[in-house]
Amino acid sequence: MPATVVAQSPVIGVGPITLPKYLDRPQIVTRASRNQLALGEFDRWAEPLRDNISRVLAENLARLIPTDHLLLQAWPRSVTLDYQVTVEVLQFDGWLGGESTLLARWSILDGAEHELFNRMVHLHAPTGGRDYEALVVVMNQMIETLSRDIATAIQRLASRAVARE
Repeated sequence: MPATVVAQSPVIGVGPITLPKYLDRPQIVTRASRNQLALGEFDRWAEPLRDNISRVLAENLARLIPTDHLLLQAWPRSVTLDYQVTVEVLQFDGWLGGESTLLARWSILDGAEHELFNRMVHLHAPTGGRDYEALVVVMNQMIETLSRDIATAIQRLASRAVARE
């Protein structure tokens, strides 16, 4: 009788997510010129941007990767992760009525925090509108693209791990 192998869904931790200081504020940051930023005094994030990126990234990964075990930092020390996703956002802003940019370095670590994979992502997209809502929609689409790239990398790493067993 052949042995049945049951694939266990990976335990994935999301975090830390780091942001440059200019983004670590409640106001939505836009570009006024190449070298000047503007703050939307009345146009603010619904939650701290770092928390928002972590939550949206985790939600997207949960949808893209077959796992029931997706945790946001800080997870309990008793949890053993298969993969940890870290993201260092270097730029995440745009021009109202122009283009939005996401520049980030992301990594996937194993449970012992050894780097398994890393990549730099540089995304640009037109905002399609001259208001903050249009900008936020495009920024969310860029986080979705980032999520798909990370999910693909995790799935490849998990496939290799299963093949070695």
